[in-house]
Amino acid sequence: MEILRRVPDQEESFSIAIEAVIPAEPPSRLMEVAYGFEIGSSKERGRRGFEVISEVCELRSNGQTWRFYVSHGRVKIEPAGDDAAFALYGPDRLYLLVAGGQSPFDWLYSGLRTMPFFKFAPDVIRAPQRPTTGATLGLRGEHLGDVLAALTLDFPWYKQRIDAYLQSIAPGVSSIDPLYLDQYVTVSMQANTGSDGDAVEFSSSSMSDGTIRAAAVLAALFQPSTLEGRVRLIGIEEPELALHPAAAGALFDALTEASEHVQVIATSQSAELLDREDLDVSMIRPVTMEDGVTFIGEVDSISREIAEEKLYTLGELMRRNQLLPEHDSPET
Repeated sequence: MEILRRVPDQEESFSIAIEAVIPAEPPSRLMEVAYGFEIGSSKERGRRGFEVISEVCELRSNGQTWRFYVSHGRVKIEPAGDDAAFALYGPDRLYLLVAGGQSPFDWLYSGLRTMPFFKFAPDVIRAPQRPTTGATLGLRGEHLGDVLAALTLDFPWYKQRIDAYLQSIAPGVSSIDPLYLDQYVTVSMQANTGSDGDAVEFSSSSMSDGTIRAAAVLAALFQPSTLEGRVRLIGIEEPELALHPAAAGALFDALTEASEHVQVIATSQSAELLDREDLDVSMIRPVTMEDGVTFIGEVDSISREIAEEKLYTLGELMRRNQLLPEHDSPET
């Protein structure tokens, strides 16, 4: 049986651990979080599947500490409440799903649950959809029209920023706007064509994959949920996909500006996106595979020194297959 992981040597379990700082109440209060779990093959006789071998959570704030430990379905909570300090729980489920309904663990659960990771599909973005409340962009780009409408109404300056970035990414485009069709909403693009400078409207079906994906990327970065702090981390898979390499500079600027109000994680295979002398090397995490094992870590010391001395950009090193993670770093 395989458990969500393939490595050269057979493994019966895998572990995931995170450390983070999250906001709590009051808004100025911060909470340090250490959370992790190990999942492996079930050892119960006659049962196939998996179980949570162990799960550990520790929250620290203002001198107080809250913890829970789970081992094969046996839970220990500190400090213990009115009930017994130990409880039994289904071994095939994470206990955070239960603890997340109680303070202060609800802050961690809510933060993890609201993290969107986008993989945009142009056909999905183009498709007319019924209007929704909340103006939240779908993980494949659904409800782009709703997001643009909400920004136009409540955050007009950021709607202008999206249009400005789109103009740099796709010259000739002046704006992208919601388009209502009976009881459905999609998007349309305004573009300046001809010598008279008059704007011409293009439907979503007439927009290129690169342009409509770029609009979705920008909407993900500047949507109301990120501006209002309801979403504090987003992930975007290959934001540069289907774009001309010359658009990489504007895309990088948009990612950087958005990082002032939301944490952004973007995966990319674009060397053009890293072709900047002012790039902060500490933001980059190279990925490599050796003997079937994937390594992710900080930029190795040699590449870092080359980039800091401006001998080559990280993009140039990437083209030479010389951008590697630091193997000796504890984060790798």
